[in-house]
Amino acid sequence: MSQNDALPAAPPPVAVEQAAPAHGACGNCQAALHGHYCHHCGQSAHNPLKHVGHAIEEVFESFWHLDGRIFRTLRDLLVPGRVALNYLNGQRVGYVQPLRLFVILTLFTFFVGKLTLHADDLDTSGGRNNVFASAQTEAEVETLRTARLAELERDLGGAPQNVTGFAIATAAINAAAAQRLLELGKQAAPPEKNAADSTMARAAQAAVRATGQHSDGVFNYTIGGKPWDPETNPVVFAGWPQFVNTWFNRRLDNTRANIERMGGKTDLYVQAFLTALPGALFILMPVFALVLRTAYLGRRTGYLEHLVVALYSHAWLMLVLLATFLTIGVTGAIGHPVANVVGDCVYVALWVAIPVYLLWMQQRVYGGRWWATLARYLFIGMLYSWLVVLVVMYAALAGVSS
Repeated sequence: MSQNDALPAAPPPVAVEQAAPAHGACGNCQAALHGHYCHHCGQSAHNPLKHVGHAIEEVFESFWHLDGRIFRTLRDLLVPGRVALNYLNGQRVGYVQPLRLFVILTLFTFFVGKLTLHADDLDTSGGRNNVFASAQTEAEVETLRTARLAELERDLGGAPQNVTGFAIATAAINAAAAQRLLELGKQAAPPEKNAADSTMARAAQAAVRATGQHSDGVFNYTIGGKPWDPETNPVVFAGWPQFVNTWFNRRLDNTRANIERMGGKTDLYVQAFLTALPGALFILMPVFALVLRTAYLGRRTGYLEHLVVALYSHAWLMLVLLATFLTIGVTGAIGHPVANVVGDCVYVALWVAIPVYLLWMQQRVYGGRWWATLARYLFIGMLYSWLVVLVVMYAALAGVSS
């Protein structure tokens, strides 16, 4: 027997990757699974659509994973400059990225602001209808009722989608008028048999008026001796591109329509302003980073690093604004004089903390002598004040002309 015959036969080669069981293929990329997560794309092997427990587990896991980072970021954000300095030094995994944090806080802050901040709101249940208390005769009540219904028609714009709200508000106004008539010892006139039909008809007429000819009392100027019209007689700036002139006249037309719809209702203007302000703040971010770069021109700090500082500093400002809106909501809901005094103290503490926090943050992030930091801080504050004024003006115009 030869030496080769004495050697045992070599075993067959073992496959590096075993065949995956029927349930062991990734549903996203079809790669074989070797654990709970796909090594190729990272998708979990659990299908939340097949098991309620997995669905609940995935929801809570995602929630606590995201919010754990948010809580840590917000906690460190309370210390001036800590988050920005750690992020610039490479400690990024434990924090929410600056742009994402700013977007989340801005959207959430102004969402809360639209819920809590109101001015001269239309309260058909008794607020503005308290004017009926000044009526001393039945004729005065009827005159005020007519005026309130006309004002309501103007505020809601008469759009078809506002028919339901118009009907409810009309009923509230009529109820307040009837209550005053009873107080005066008069009996309110019996309601019409077709009150709903009458309300719908009034709303339909208002919708026709809203979609028809506009009133001339808002924008009453002429172009070339003829009334301004966005289509037939627009404003034209010589040398400007056609799309700019078209955009400007469209904005003017929107402004006219919005003012006619809002009338004298301040709350509608406030809501429009709060809607437009987040977009204006996004425009402010890169400009503010450029101001920081100008103030620290001799440093080797790059523009993106200044942008990180700008985003985290404005995230702090959003926290202050959010706390202000929440304080307004809480004190307004309580409605007690003591709560109002406490709320005023909170406002003062929050807004006094802003300049102190920003100065401390600037010193901690950029370093240097305090007197040099203070000089740069005053320079940045002066430019930033003008930027804020421009942003607020833009938000006000954008809110009315959108």
